[in-house]
Amino acid sequence: MNHAIVKINGVPTEIITFNRWIEEEIPVDTRKDIVIIITGNHGVPGFYKEFAEVIQSKLPSEVPIWIIGHAGHTKPPENLIHDYPDFETEKHFYDMNGNIQHKIDFIKRFVPPDAKIHIIGHSIGSWITLHLLKDSNIANNVIKCYLLFPVIERMAETSNGQRLTKTVLRMNKFLIFLSWLITFIPYLIQAFIIRVISLFYYIPPSLTKPVLQLVHPEPIKRLLLLTQEELNLVKQRDDTTIAQHKDKLFLYYGANDAWTPMHYIEDLKSKHPDIDVHVCKQGFHHPFVLKDSVGLGKMIGNLLSESISSGTW
Repeated sequence: MNHAIVKINGVPTEIITFNRWIEEEIPVDTRKDIVIIITGNHGVPGFYKEFAEVIQSKLPSEVPIWIIGHAGHTKPPENLIHDYPDFETEKHFYDMNGNIQHKIDFIKRFVPPDAKIHIIGHSIGSWITLHLLKDSNIANNVIKCYLLFPVIERMAETSNGQRLTKTVLRMNKFLIFLSWLITFIPYLIQAFIIRVISLFYYIPPSLTKPVLQLVHPEPIKRLLLLTQEELNLVKQRDDTTIAQHKDKLFLYYGANDAWTPMHYIEDLKSKHPDIDVHVCKQGFHHPFVLKDSVGLGKMIGNLLSESISSGTW
């Protein structure tokens, strides 16, 4: 595994990779497949490490897996804190359009033009993935998109969306202030507090570091901005893009997901009867990175392995 901070679309961004770093050339006479994981919101790549590790175990060793989160969602390193675009005057780097461009820039800079791209989008990462397919240069290289617990329509109308609007988003300033206060607590004590809280919210110890990367005023500001944008922009489902690329889409919904009520799924299947849509029967939850990384990783890893094995080099 490798990880580093790389400037993507003007924003220092944490990238985590398995099997090959983003700047390494693909060896001659080897597979051209690349797996890209686009996170949900929060966009901290570290939450997806175990998921990626399980997928790695299912794939040929030459197939790289790259995890990219969202612009500015990890705590800025002290030596790079002044390299981030100013949040107050340059919000366009951190809003929804900025995050779509962020992923486009990443793919066009680091993915070879002859690569075969396999995208895994989680939650709002699924909505971003559909937007990537609007770019023909990217879409032509995409083999398959695995949209996990996809938030791709009418987000504000869901029970979770309504709850978020009425509570969390009204506490913006308080949450930012609270995260600022936490910065004065020594790191080891912060980690201890997170571990104690984890006992009540079933967060595994391995995720303590990613949580600490998020609990900082700058990431919290950007996370809340993106959340507000999601509620405002994720409205009507993009049936045009779905119909155009239906053969490249695999959609996996939760059976009891408060972000995607069952009638959304039935409506999608009615509009696109031949699309590859599945409803989870294994009890996986929307925030699968907390306790379902292994189970879901095995499932997606097997699907990827089958897709890659059936393709040509």
